[in-house]
Amino acid sequence: MLPVAAISSGEGGAGWREPLRILVVEDEFLLALVLEDDLAAAGYTVVGPYNSLSSAMAASQREAFDVAILDVNLDGEMVYPLADDLIARGMRFIFLTGYVANDLPERFRKSNRLPKPYDPAALLREIARVRSGN
Repeated sequence: MLPVAAISSGEGGAGWREPLRILVVEDEFLLALVLEDDLAAAGYTVVGPYNSLSSAMAASQREAFDVAILDVNLDGEMVYPLADDLIARGMRFIFLTGYVANDLPERFRKSNRLPKPYDPAALLREIARVRSGN
């Protein structure tokens, strides 16, 4: 596992907390646990995980976090309303999904996205990219 320091951009973003707080929205229990473990091992604080759109929407309003990791399909319910809300609030997110970009609505096709199954090192690199503004 790469430590957070190994992937830091070195610049730090305005308003970024240390350690970063990552909102996790994932409906597959075992994957959510692995994701939580990978993020915690890398030095991040995990908010969640949340397994439904309603619980994730509520958490996104009451919890402090820096980046969200969103599964697209939450037991048949699409996460797009939450993604739209995060965009409206200027918050960053990463889709972690089995869907390819062309399967996503047009407005999300250029969003940060990692395929499932994910590579932990790739996830940490993507978080660093999001943090750097890319």
